[in-house]
Amino acid sequence: MHRLFTSMLFLSLALTLTTVSLAQAPDWMFALEGAYVGRMEVKPLNGNSELVTVDARLDGKRSGSEDGFVLQLSRETPEGIEKEAQMWSWNSQEELLDITAIREGQRIENQWFASQNGPAVLLTRGGSVGGQAAIERLRLERLPGQLRLTKQYNIGDGEWTLLWRYVLDDFVAED
Repeated sequence: MHRLFTSMLFLSLALTLTTVSLAQAPDWMFALEGAYVGRMEVKPLNGNSELVTVDARLDGKRSGSEDGFVLQLSRETPEGIEKEAQMWSWNSQEELLDITAIREGQRIENQWFASQNGPAVLLTRGGSVGGQAAIERLRLERLPGQLRLTKQYNIGDGEWTLLWRYVLDDFVAED
């Protein structure tokens, strides 16, 4: 009886630990933790080839459930500073990244497939750009002292077109 109880207790503990470990965000997501400052480069959809560059900042903190991160993105605009809050959560059951954003008081949710490629992670999903169906790709790359986020799209012609890019350096507070 004692052996049966011990075995059941061990099995229960092992299942609990497995469930807890599955809820943990993947290692690549920890690049989002911290404060970064730099620039955002945007390619206008009107066909203009010149990139528009604005000052930008990203602040990332772990979520309380340890399965993701809460991000605040800040960008300079002619009207002032534009802020956007995002929650990046790892969906361990589906092995997808769930991103929930709040823009202009509206909740926007989407899911991304993730594949790690060296120091970069490629997040991919179906979407639309300028009213056309497209494959969207978000590349998250952590380099020494720098974080880069690049969003591209492909409308089926085989060409990946830049939509925007963040080039952010680690923020170091000065005394």
